[in-house]
Order: sequence, then C-alpha cells, then structure tokens
Amino acid sequence: MRDLVELVGLVNKTKLKGSGMLKFIIEPDSKMEILFNALLDKKIESDEDAKSLFKKGGGDDVNLTSLKNKLKERLLDAIFLLDFKDANFTNRQKAFFECYKKWSAAMTLLIRNAKITGIDVLERLLKHAKHFEFTELTLDIIRVLRLQYSTVDGDLEKYEEMKAQYLEYEKIWQMESKAEFFYSELMAQYTNSKSTKEEVTQQAEEYYAELKPFMAICPSFKLHLFGRMVHLLIYNSINDYVGTAKFCEDAIAFFDKKDYDSGLPLQVFYYNLIVCYLQLGEFDKGQKAIERCEYFFEEGSFNWFKLQELFFLLAVRTEHWEEAYHLYERVTNYPRFEDKQIQIVEMWRIFQAYVFYLIKIGKIPDSILSERSRRFKMGKFINEITLFAKDRSGMNISVLIAQILYAIAEKDYKKSSDRIEGIEKYCSRYLKGDATFRSNCFIKMLLQVPQANFHREASSRKAERYYIQLRTVPLDAANQAHEIEIIPYEILWELVLESLQMKIWSGK
Repeated sequence: MRDLVELVGLVNKTKLKGSGMLKFIIEPDSKMEILFNALLDKKIESDEDAKSLFKKGGGDDVNLTSLKNKLKERLLDAIFLLDFKDANFTNRQKAFFECYKKWSAAMTLLIRNAKITGIDVLERLLKHAKHFEFTELTLDIIRVLRLQYSTVDGDLEKYEEMKAQYLEYEKIWQMESKAEFFYSELMAQYTNSKSTKEEVTQQAEEYYAELKPFMAICPSFKLHLFGRMVHLLIYNSINDYVGTAKFCEDAIAFFDKKDYDSGLPLQVFYYNLIVCYLQLGEFDKGQKAIERCEYFFEEGSFNWFKLQELFFLLAVRTEHWEEAYHLYERVTNYPRFEDKQIQIVEMWRIFQAYVFYLIKIGKIPDSILSERSRRFKMGKFINEITLFAKDRSGMNISVLIAQILYAIAEKDYKKSSDRIEGIEKYCSRYLKGDATFRSNCFIKMLLQVPQANFHREASSRKAERYYIQLRTVPLDAANQAHEIEIIPYEILWELVLESLQMKIWSGK
C-alpha cells in the first residue's frame, strides 16, 4: 500500500487531479476512484483499512489485490502526463524530467521508423542535456547520433564530431561514476559498526586524492557533488568547524556559478554550513545562512523541517529564547504537522519539552505564550516518544535530561530523588565512550542536585568535579551527533542552579 500512497501523493502534488485529466485515467464513480480518493484523503493506510472501506460501502466483494495493481498501472501510465513546470522544483529538476521524457519519445519514434523526427528531437535534446550536465543522457544521445551519422546518413564530418564528443563525455562519466561509488562506499562503512571513524577517514583521504586532479580540470556537476561530499567527510571527522564552514562556502560558490539552479548540492552544503555555525555558536551567521538557503528547501518537505530543526537549535544554543519559541510555534502549527515523518514529529516533541522547561523557569515571557504552549504533561510526552526511545545512546538522552529538568523545575524533588538509582544504571549501561562523554558528565551533575538536597551552592560544589570534566571536551570538539545536546550543558547547568533555592530541602 505504501507504493500507492506515494503515487497518489505525487499525482495530487502535481495537480493532475485539478487539470481534469484524471477522469480519463480513472473511471468516475468506479471502485478504483473510491480507492484513489480514500488514499488521497488519507482515510486508509493499509490493506485492512481498504477492506473495511469497501465493506462499509456494501455491494459486491472487491478483489483488493487486483484493484490495487490496476490502480498502480494506471498511475504509472499517467506519469508522463504530469506537469512539473509549476511545481516547486529547480529548473534543473524540471529539465531532467522534460529531457528524459523527450528521450523516451525520440527512442519510440526511432523504433517505429520515424527517423527524421526522432533524430531531430535528439539533436535538439543534446544541447539541453549538455547545458544541464546530464552526462549519462548526453552519452546515450551521442551514441545514437554517432551510429545514425555513420551507417544511415554517411555524414563523415558529423560522425567524427560525435566520436570526439563521445570520448570526451565518456571520461567525464567514468570519473562521475567513480566519485559516486567512492561516496557510496564511505557511507556504507559509516553504517557498519565494525568500521572505525579513523578507518573511514583514511579511506576518504585516499579516495579524494584520486578524484582531486580531475576535479581541478573538470567542472562537472555530478563529479563535484560527490567529490566534495567525500572531501566533506574528511573535514567532519576532525571537528574543524571553521575550516568546514569555509569549505562549504567554497562549494556553495561553485554551484551558485552554474547557469541553472543547482538544488541538491546547495541544500547539502548550506545544511552543513549551518551545522558549523551551530557548533560554533554563531547565531547571526547561521541565521543569515538560513535566510540565504530557504529558497532551495520546499516548504513542508522533509528537508525543510530538518532546516527548521537547525534554526531552533541555533536559537536555543545562543540563548535566543524568544526566537526559538516563535519558531517552535510556527513549525508545530504547520498544516497536518502530526502526519509528517515520525522522526520529524518526535524531534519537535522533544523540543517542546525544552520549550516548556524554559517557560517554567521564566526565560520565555508569559505575554507571548499561546494557550497550547501553557499545557504540558510529562507522562504524555514520554508515551509519545516511541522511535527515539529506542535510541538509548542517542536522542533518548535528551528525553531523559528533559524529565530530570522538568522535575527540578516543578520542584518535584521527591520524584527527582526517587529516580536517581534508575538513572545511574542507565548511565553505566548506555553512556559509555567518547560519543556520550558530555552527556554522561552532565547527567552525573544533575544527579548531585537531589543528593545536595536541592540547595544551590551545595549542588554546585558536589557537581564541580563533573563540571570540570565536562569542560575538558567543549561542545565544538565533542564526538557526538549535533542534535543530542539541544541546549549546551554549560548553559543548562546555569539555568538549573538559578532555579534552585538557597535552602535545604527537608524531604517533607
């Protein structure tokens, strides 16, 4: 059913339904139309939902498997009828669709012996394929034209021209393929726990050394996309955020100079540039980078939500509390937000817990709060985090810290004390190694608060040794995912101490 959901969403997104053409693809008032509309309106998500839908409608039994297959075939046949010209794509993405549509048409014409028209289409198409740097398509077109000019037309001059161009683009294609393969190899190793970071970095350095000479003389889109991605992995491995930021700016400048909208590369390198400013705590530069690149992120898309995550983290890490709150409200009130991918929804639920903590300790003024933001239940929050709850050494750390902060902010000191033993076991089991060093130190600092009877100065004294350990690994040097430490632990610790009183809690 997931394939149908995807296809129906594509048809709706490109406005095929609104154009009036859909009635020629799917018969009105048919069972196929009922299934299509139910998928479009998100009334069904599984086979069971579909069976229930048709049972409620009464009538004849429906062979759901057959109906699904027929609907899928109809939608696939309609792909070439989709109009991407008004869609929120870059001109290169639109050109990709149009060029391959014309390529298919030209090959169909040639197979049906309409050679005059077919060759004319290919000759005109070749200019567009070269302009947008579709190397594989360029090679395919040249290959067909080379054969045509040599065997059918007997045009030696055109044949020699196509032969030379084929050799030129074949070299480009080989290096593009090698760069793509190198990047795929490195990413495959990243997901393999047996490969250490050092091994991957060493391999990346060897790969880039092989690609670098050709990149210096060939400005190919695909070669520089994957070649620079390989190079980026080397920068990321050494936590050199100043150097990485400069590298990303250079990459952005390269793709900005193209005669078309580069799209994906600009998303990639802007995203990494903003991560650098996030780690360096440079709010103004990060905000400007976000403003520069929002054009390349389709509003409401997965990547757009990931960009908003970075903006939120940038705001809270630089203590721009009100900006963070307004962004939280904007994103979570986005139409059908709850229907987005689970990792998007859960990340903003975690952000909600930190927003509520900031509200509780008075960092976000009451005058700007919505009615919804005043309501927060920790139990409901914990139950709603299902995906990240399994990430014991990752985002679940942020969830655990939020619970402790919440209890302290609520002055629920008994609950804080009761949880110490369980938290200590969690730390010893899951927070081991460099990737969780800062989190381990900070949670141990928080555990000193109930042991110091929630007295401000006593808590500070008891946590001092862990605080010193925390400072030995600054945030910009930590070997951890940038999302885990939502608010820098040094800042959070100051907020915690501010919220404590100068008297000892008696436990009564």
